[in-house]
Amino acid sequence: YGGKFSAGLAYDLVRTGFVVVSGMAKGIDTYAHKGSLLAGGKIVAVLPCGVDIVYPKRNAELYSRICDTGAVISEYLPGTQCKAFNFHLRNRIISGLSHAVVVVESNMRGGSMITVRHALEQGKTIFAVPGSPGAKTSEGTNHLIRTGASICACSEDIISEYEIMFGQKFKRPD
Repeated sequence: YGGKFSAGLAYDLVRTGFVVVSGMAKGIDTYAHKGSLLAGGKIVAVLPCGVDIVYPKRNAELYSRICDTGAVISEYLPGTQCKAFNFHLRNRIISGLSHAVVVVESNMRGGSMITVRHALEQGKTIFAVPGSPGAKTSEGTNHLIRTGASICACSEDIISEYEIMFGQKFKRPD
């Protein structure tokens, strides 16, 4: 469910003119990047290693496609391997480059929750996709909604928020 939602959300947002920033991690990030590419949009992938290292390795084709149409960036020098603490640091860059953070699925201790902490420190808007009560993958998102995050049930939730924030209408694709 989360992967399909993430791909569709990214597709819709990119078609409206948004840029998707994510970490190219397996799961939700991968789906978001694929939805963005399908929509023909711009993407930024922030890596927890040097830009010459594909992480995760199974995303080699995705990495190549993003390099062709978007940007793969890192704060690390080429050749720098992934280390556990690099992910935490990478997540602050993801939120820093973004106007808002959307959490599609996360347990309470997931990497997305680290990104949310950075985003809150940076004064960013947080959106969360409501999930099934009791599901581990929804613990974080449901907690965020209970504590004040905006609900994201479809792309229109984000688009309309931005229209209010920036005082302009976004053209919706046909």
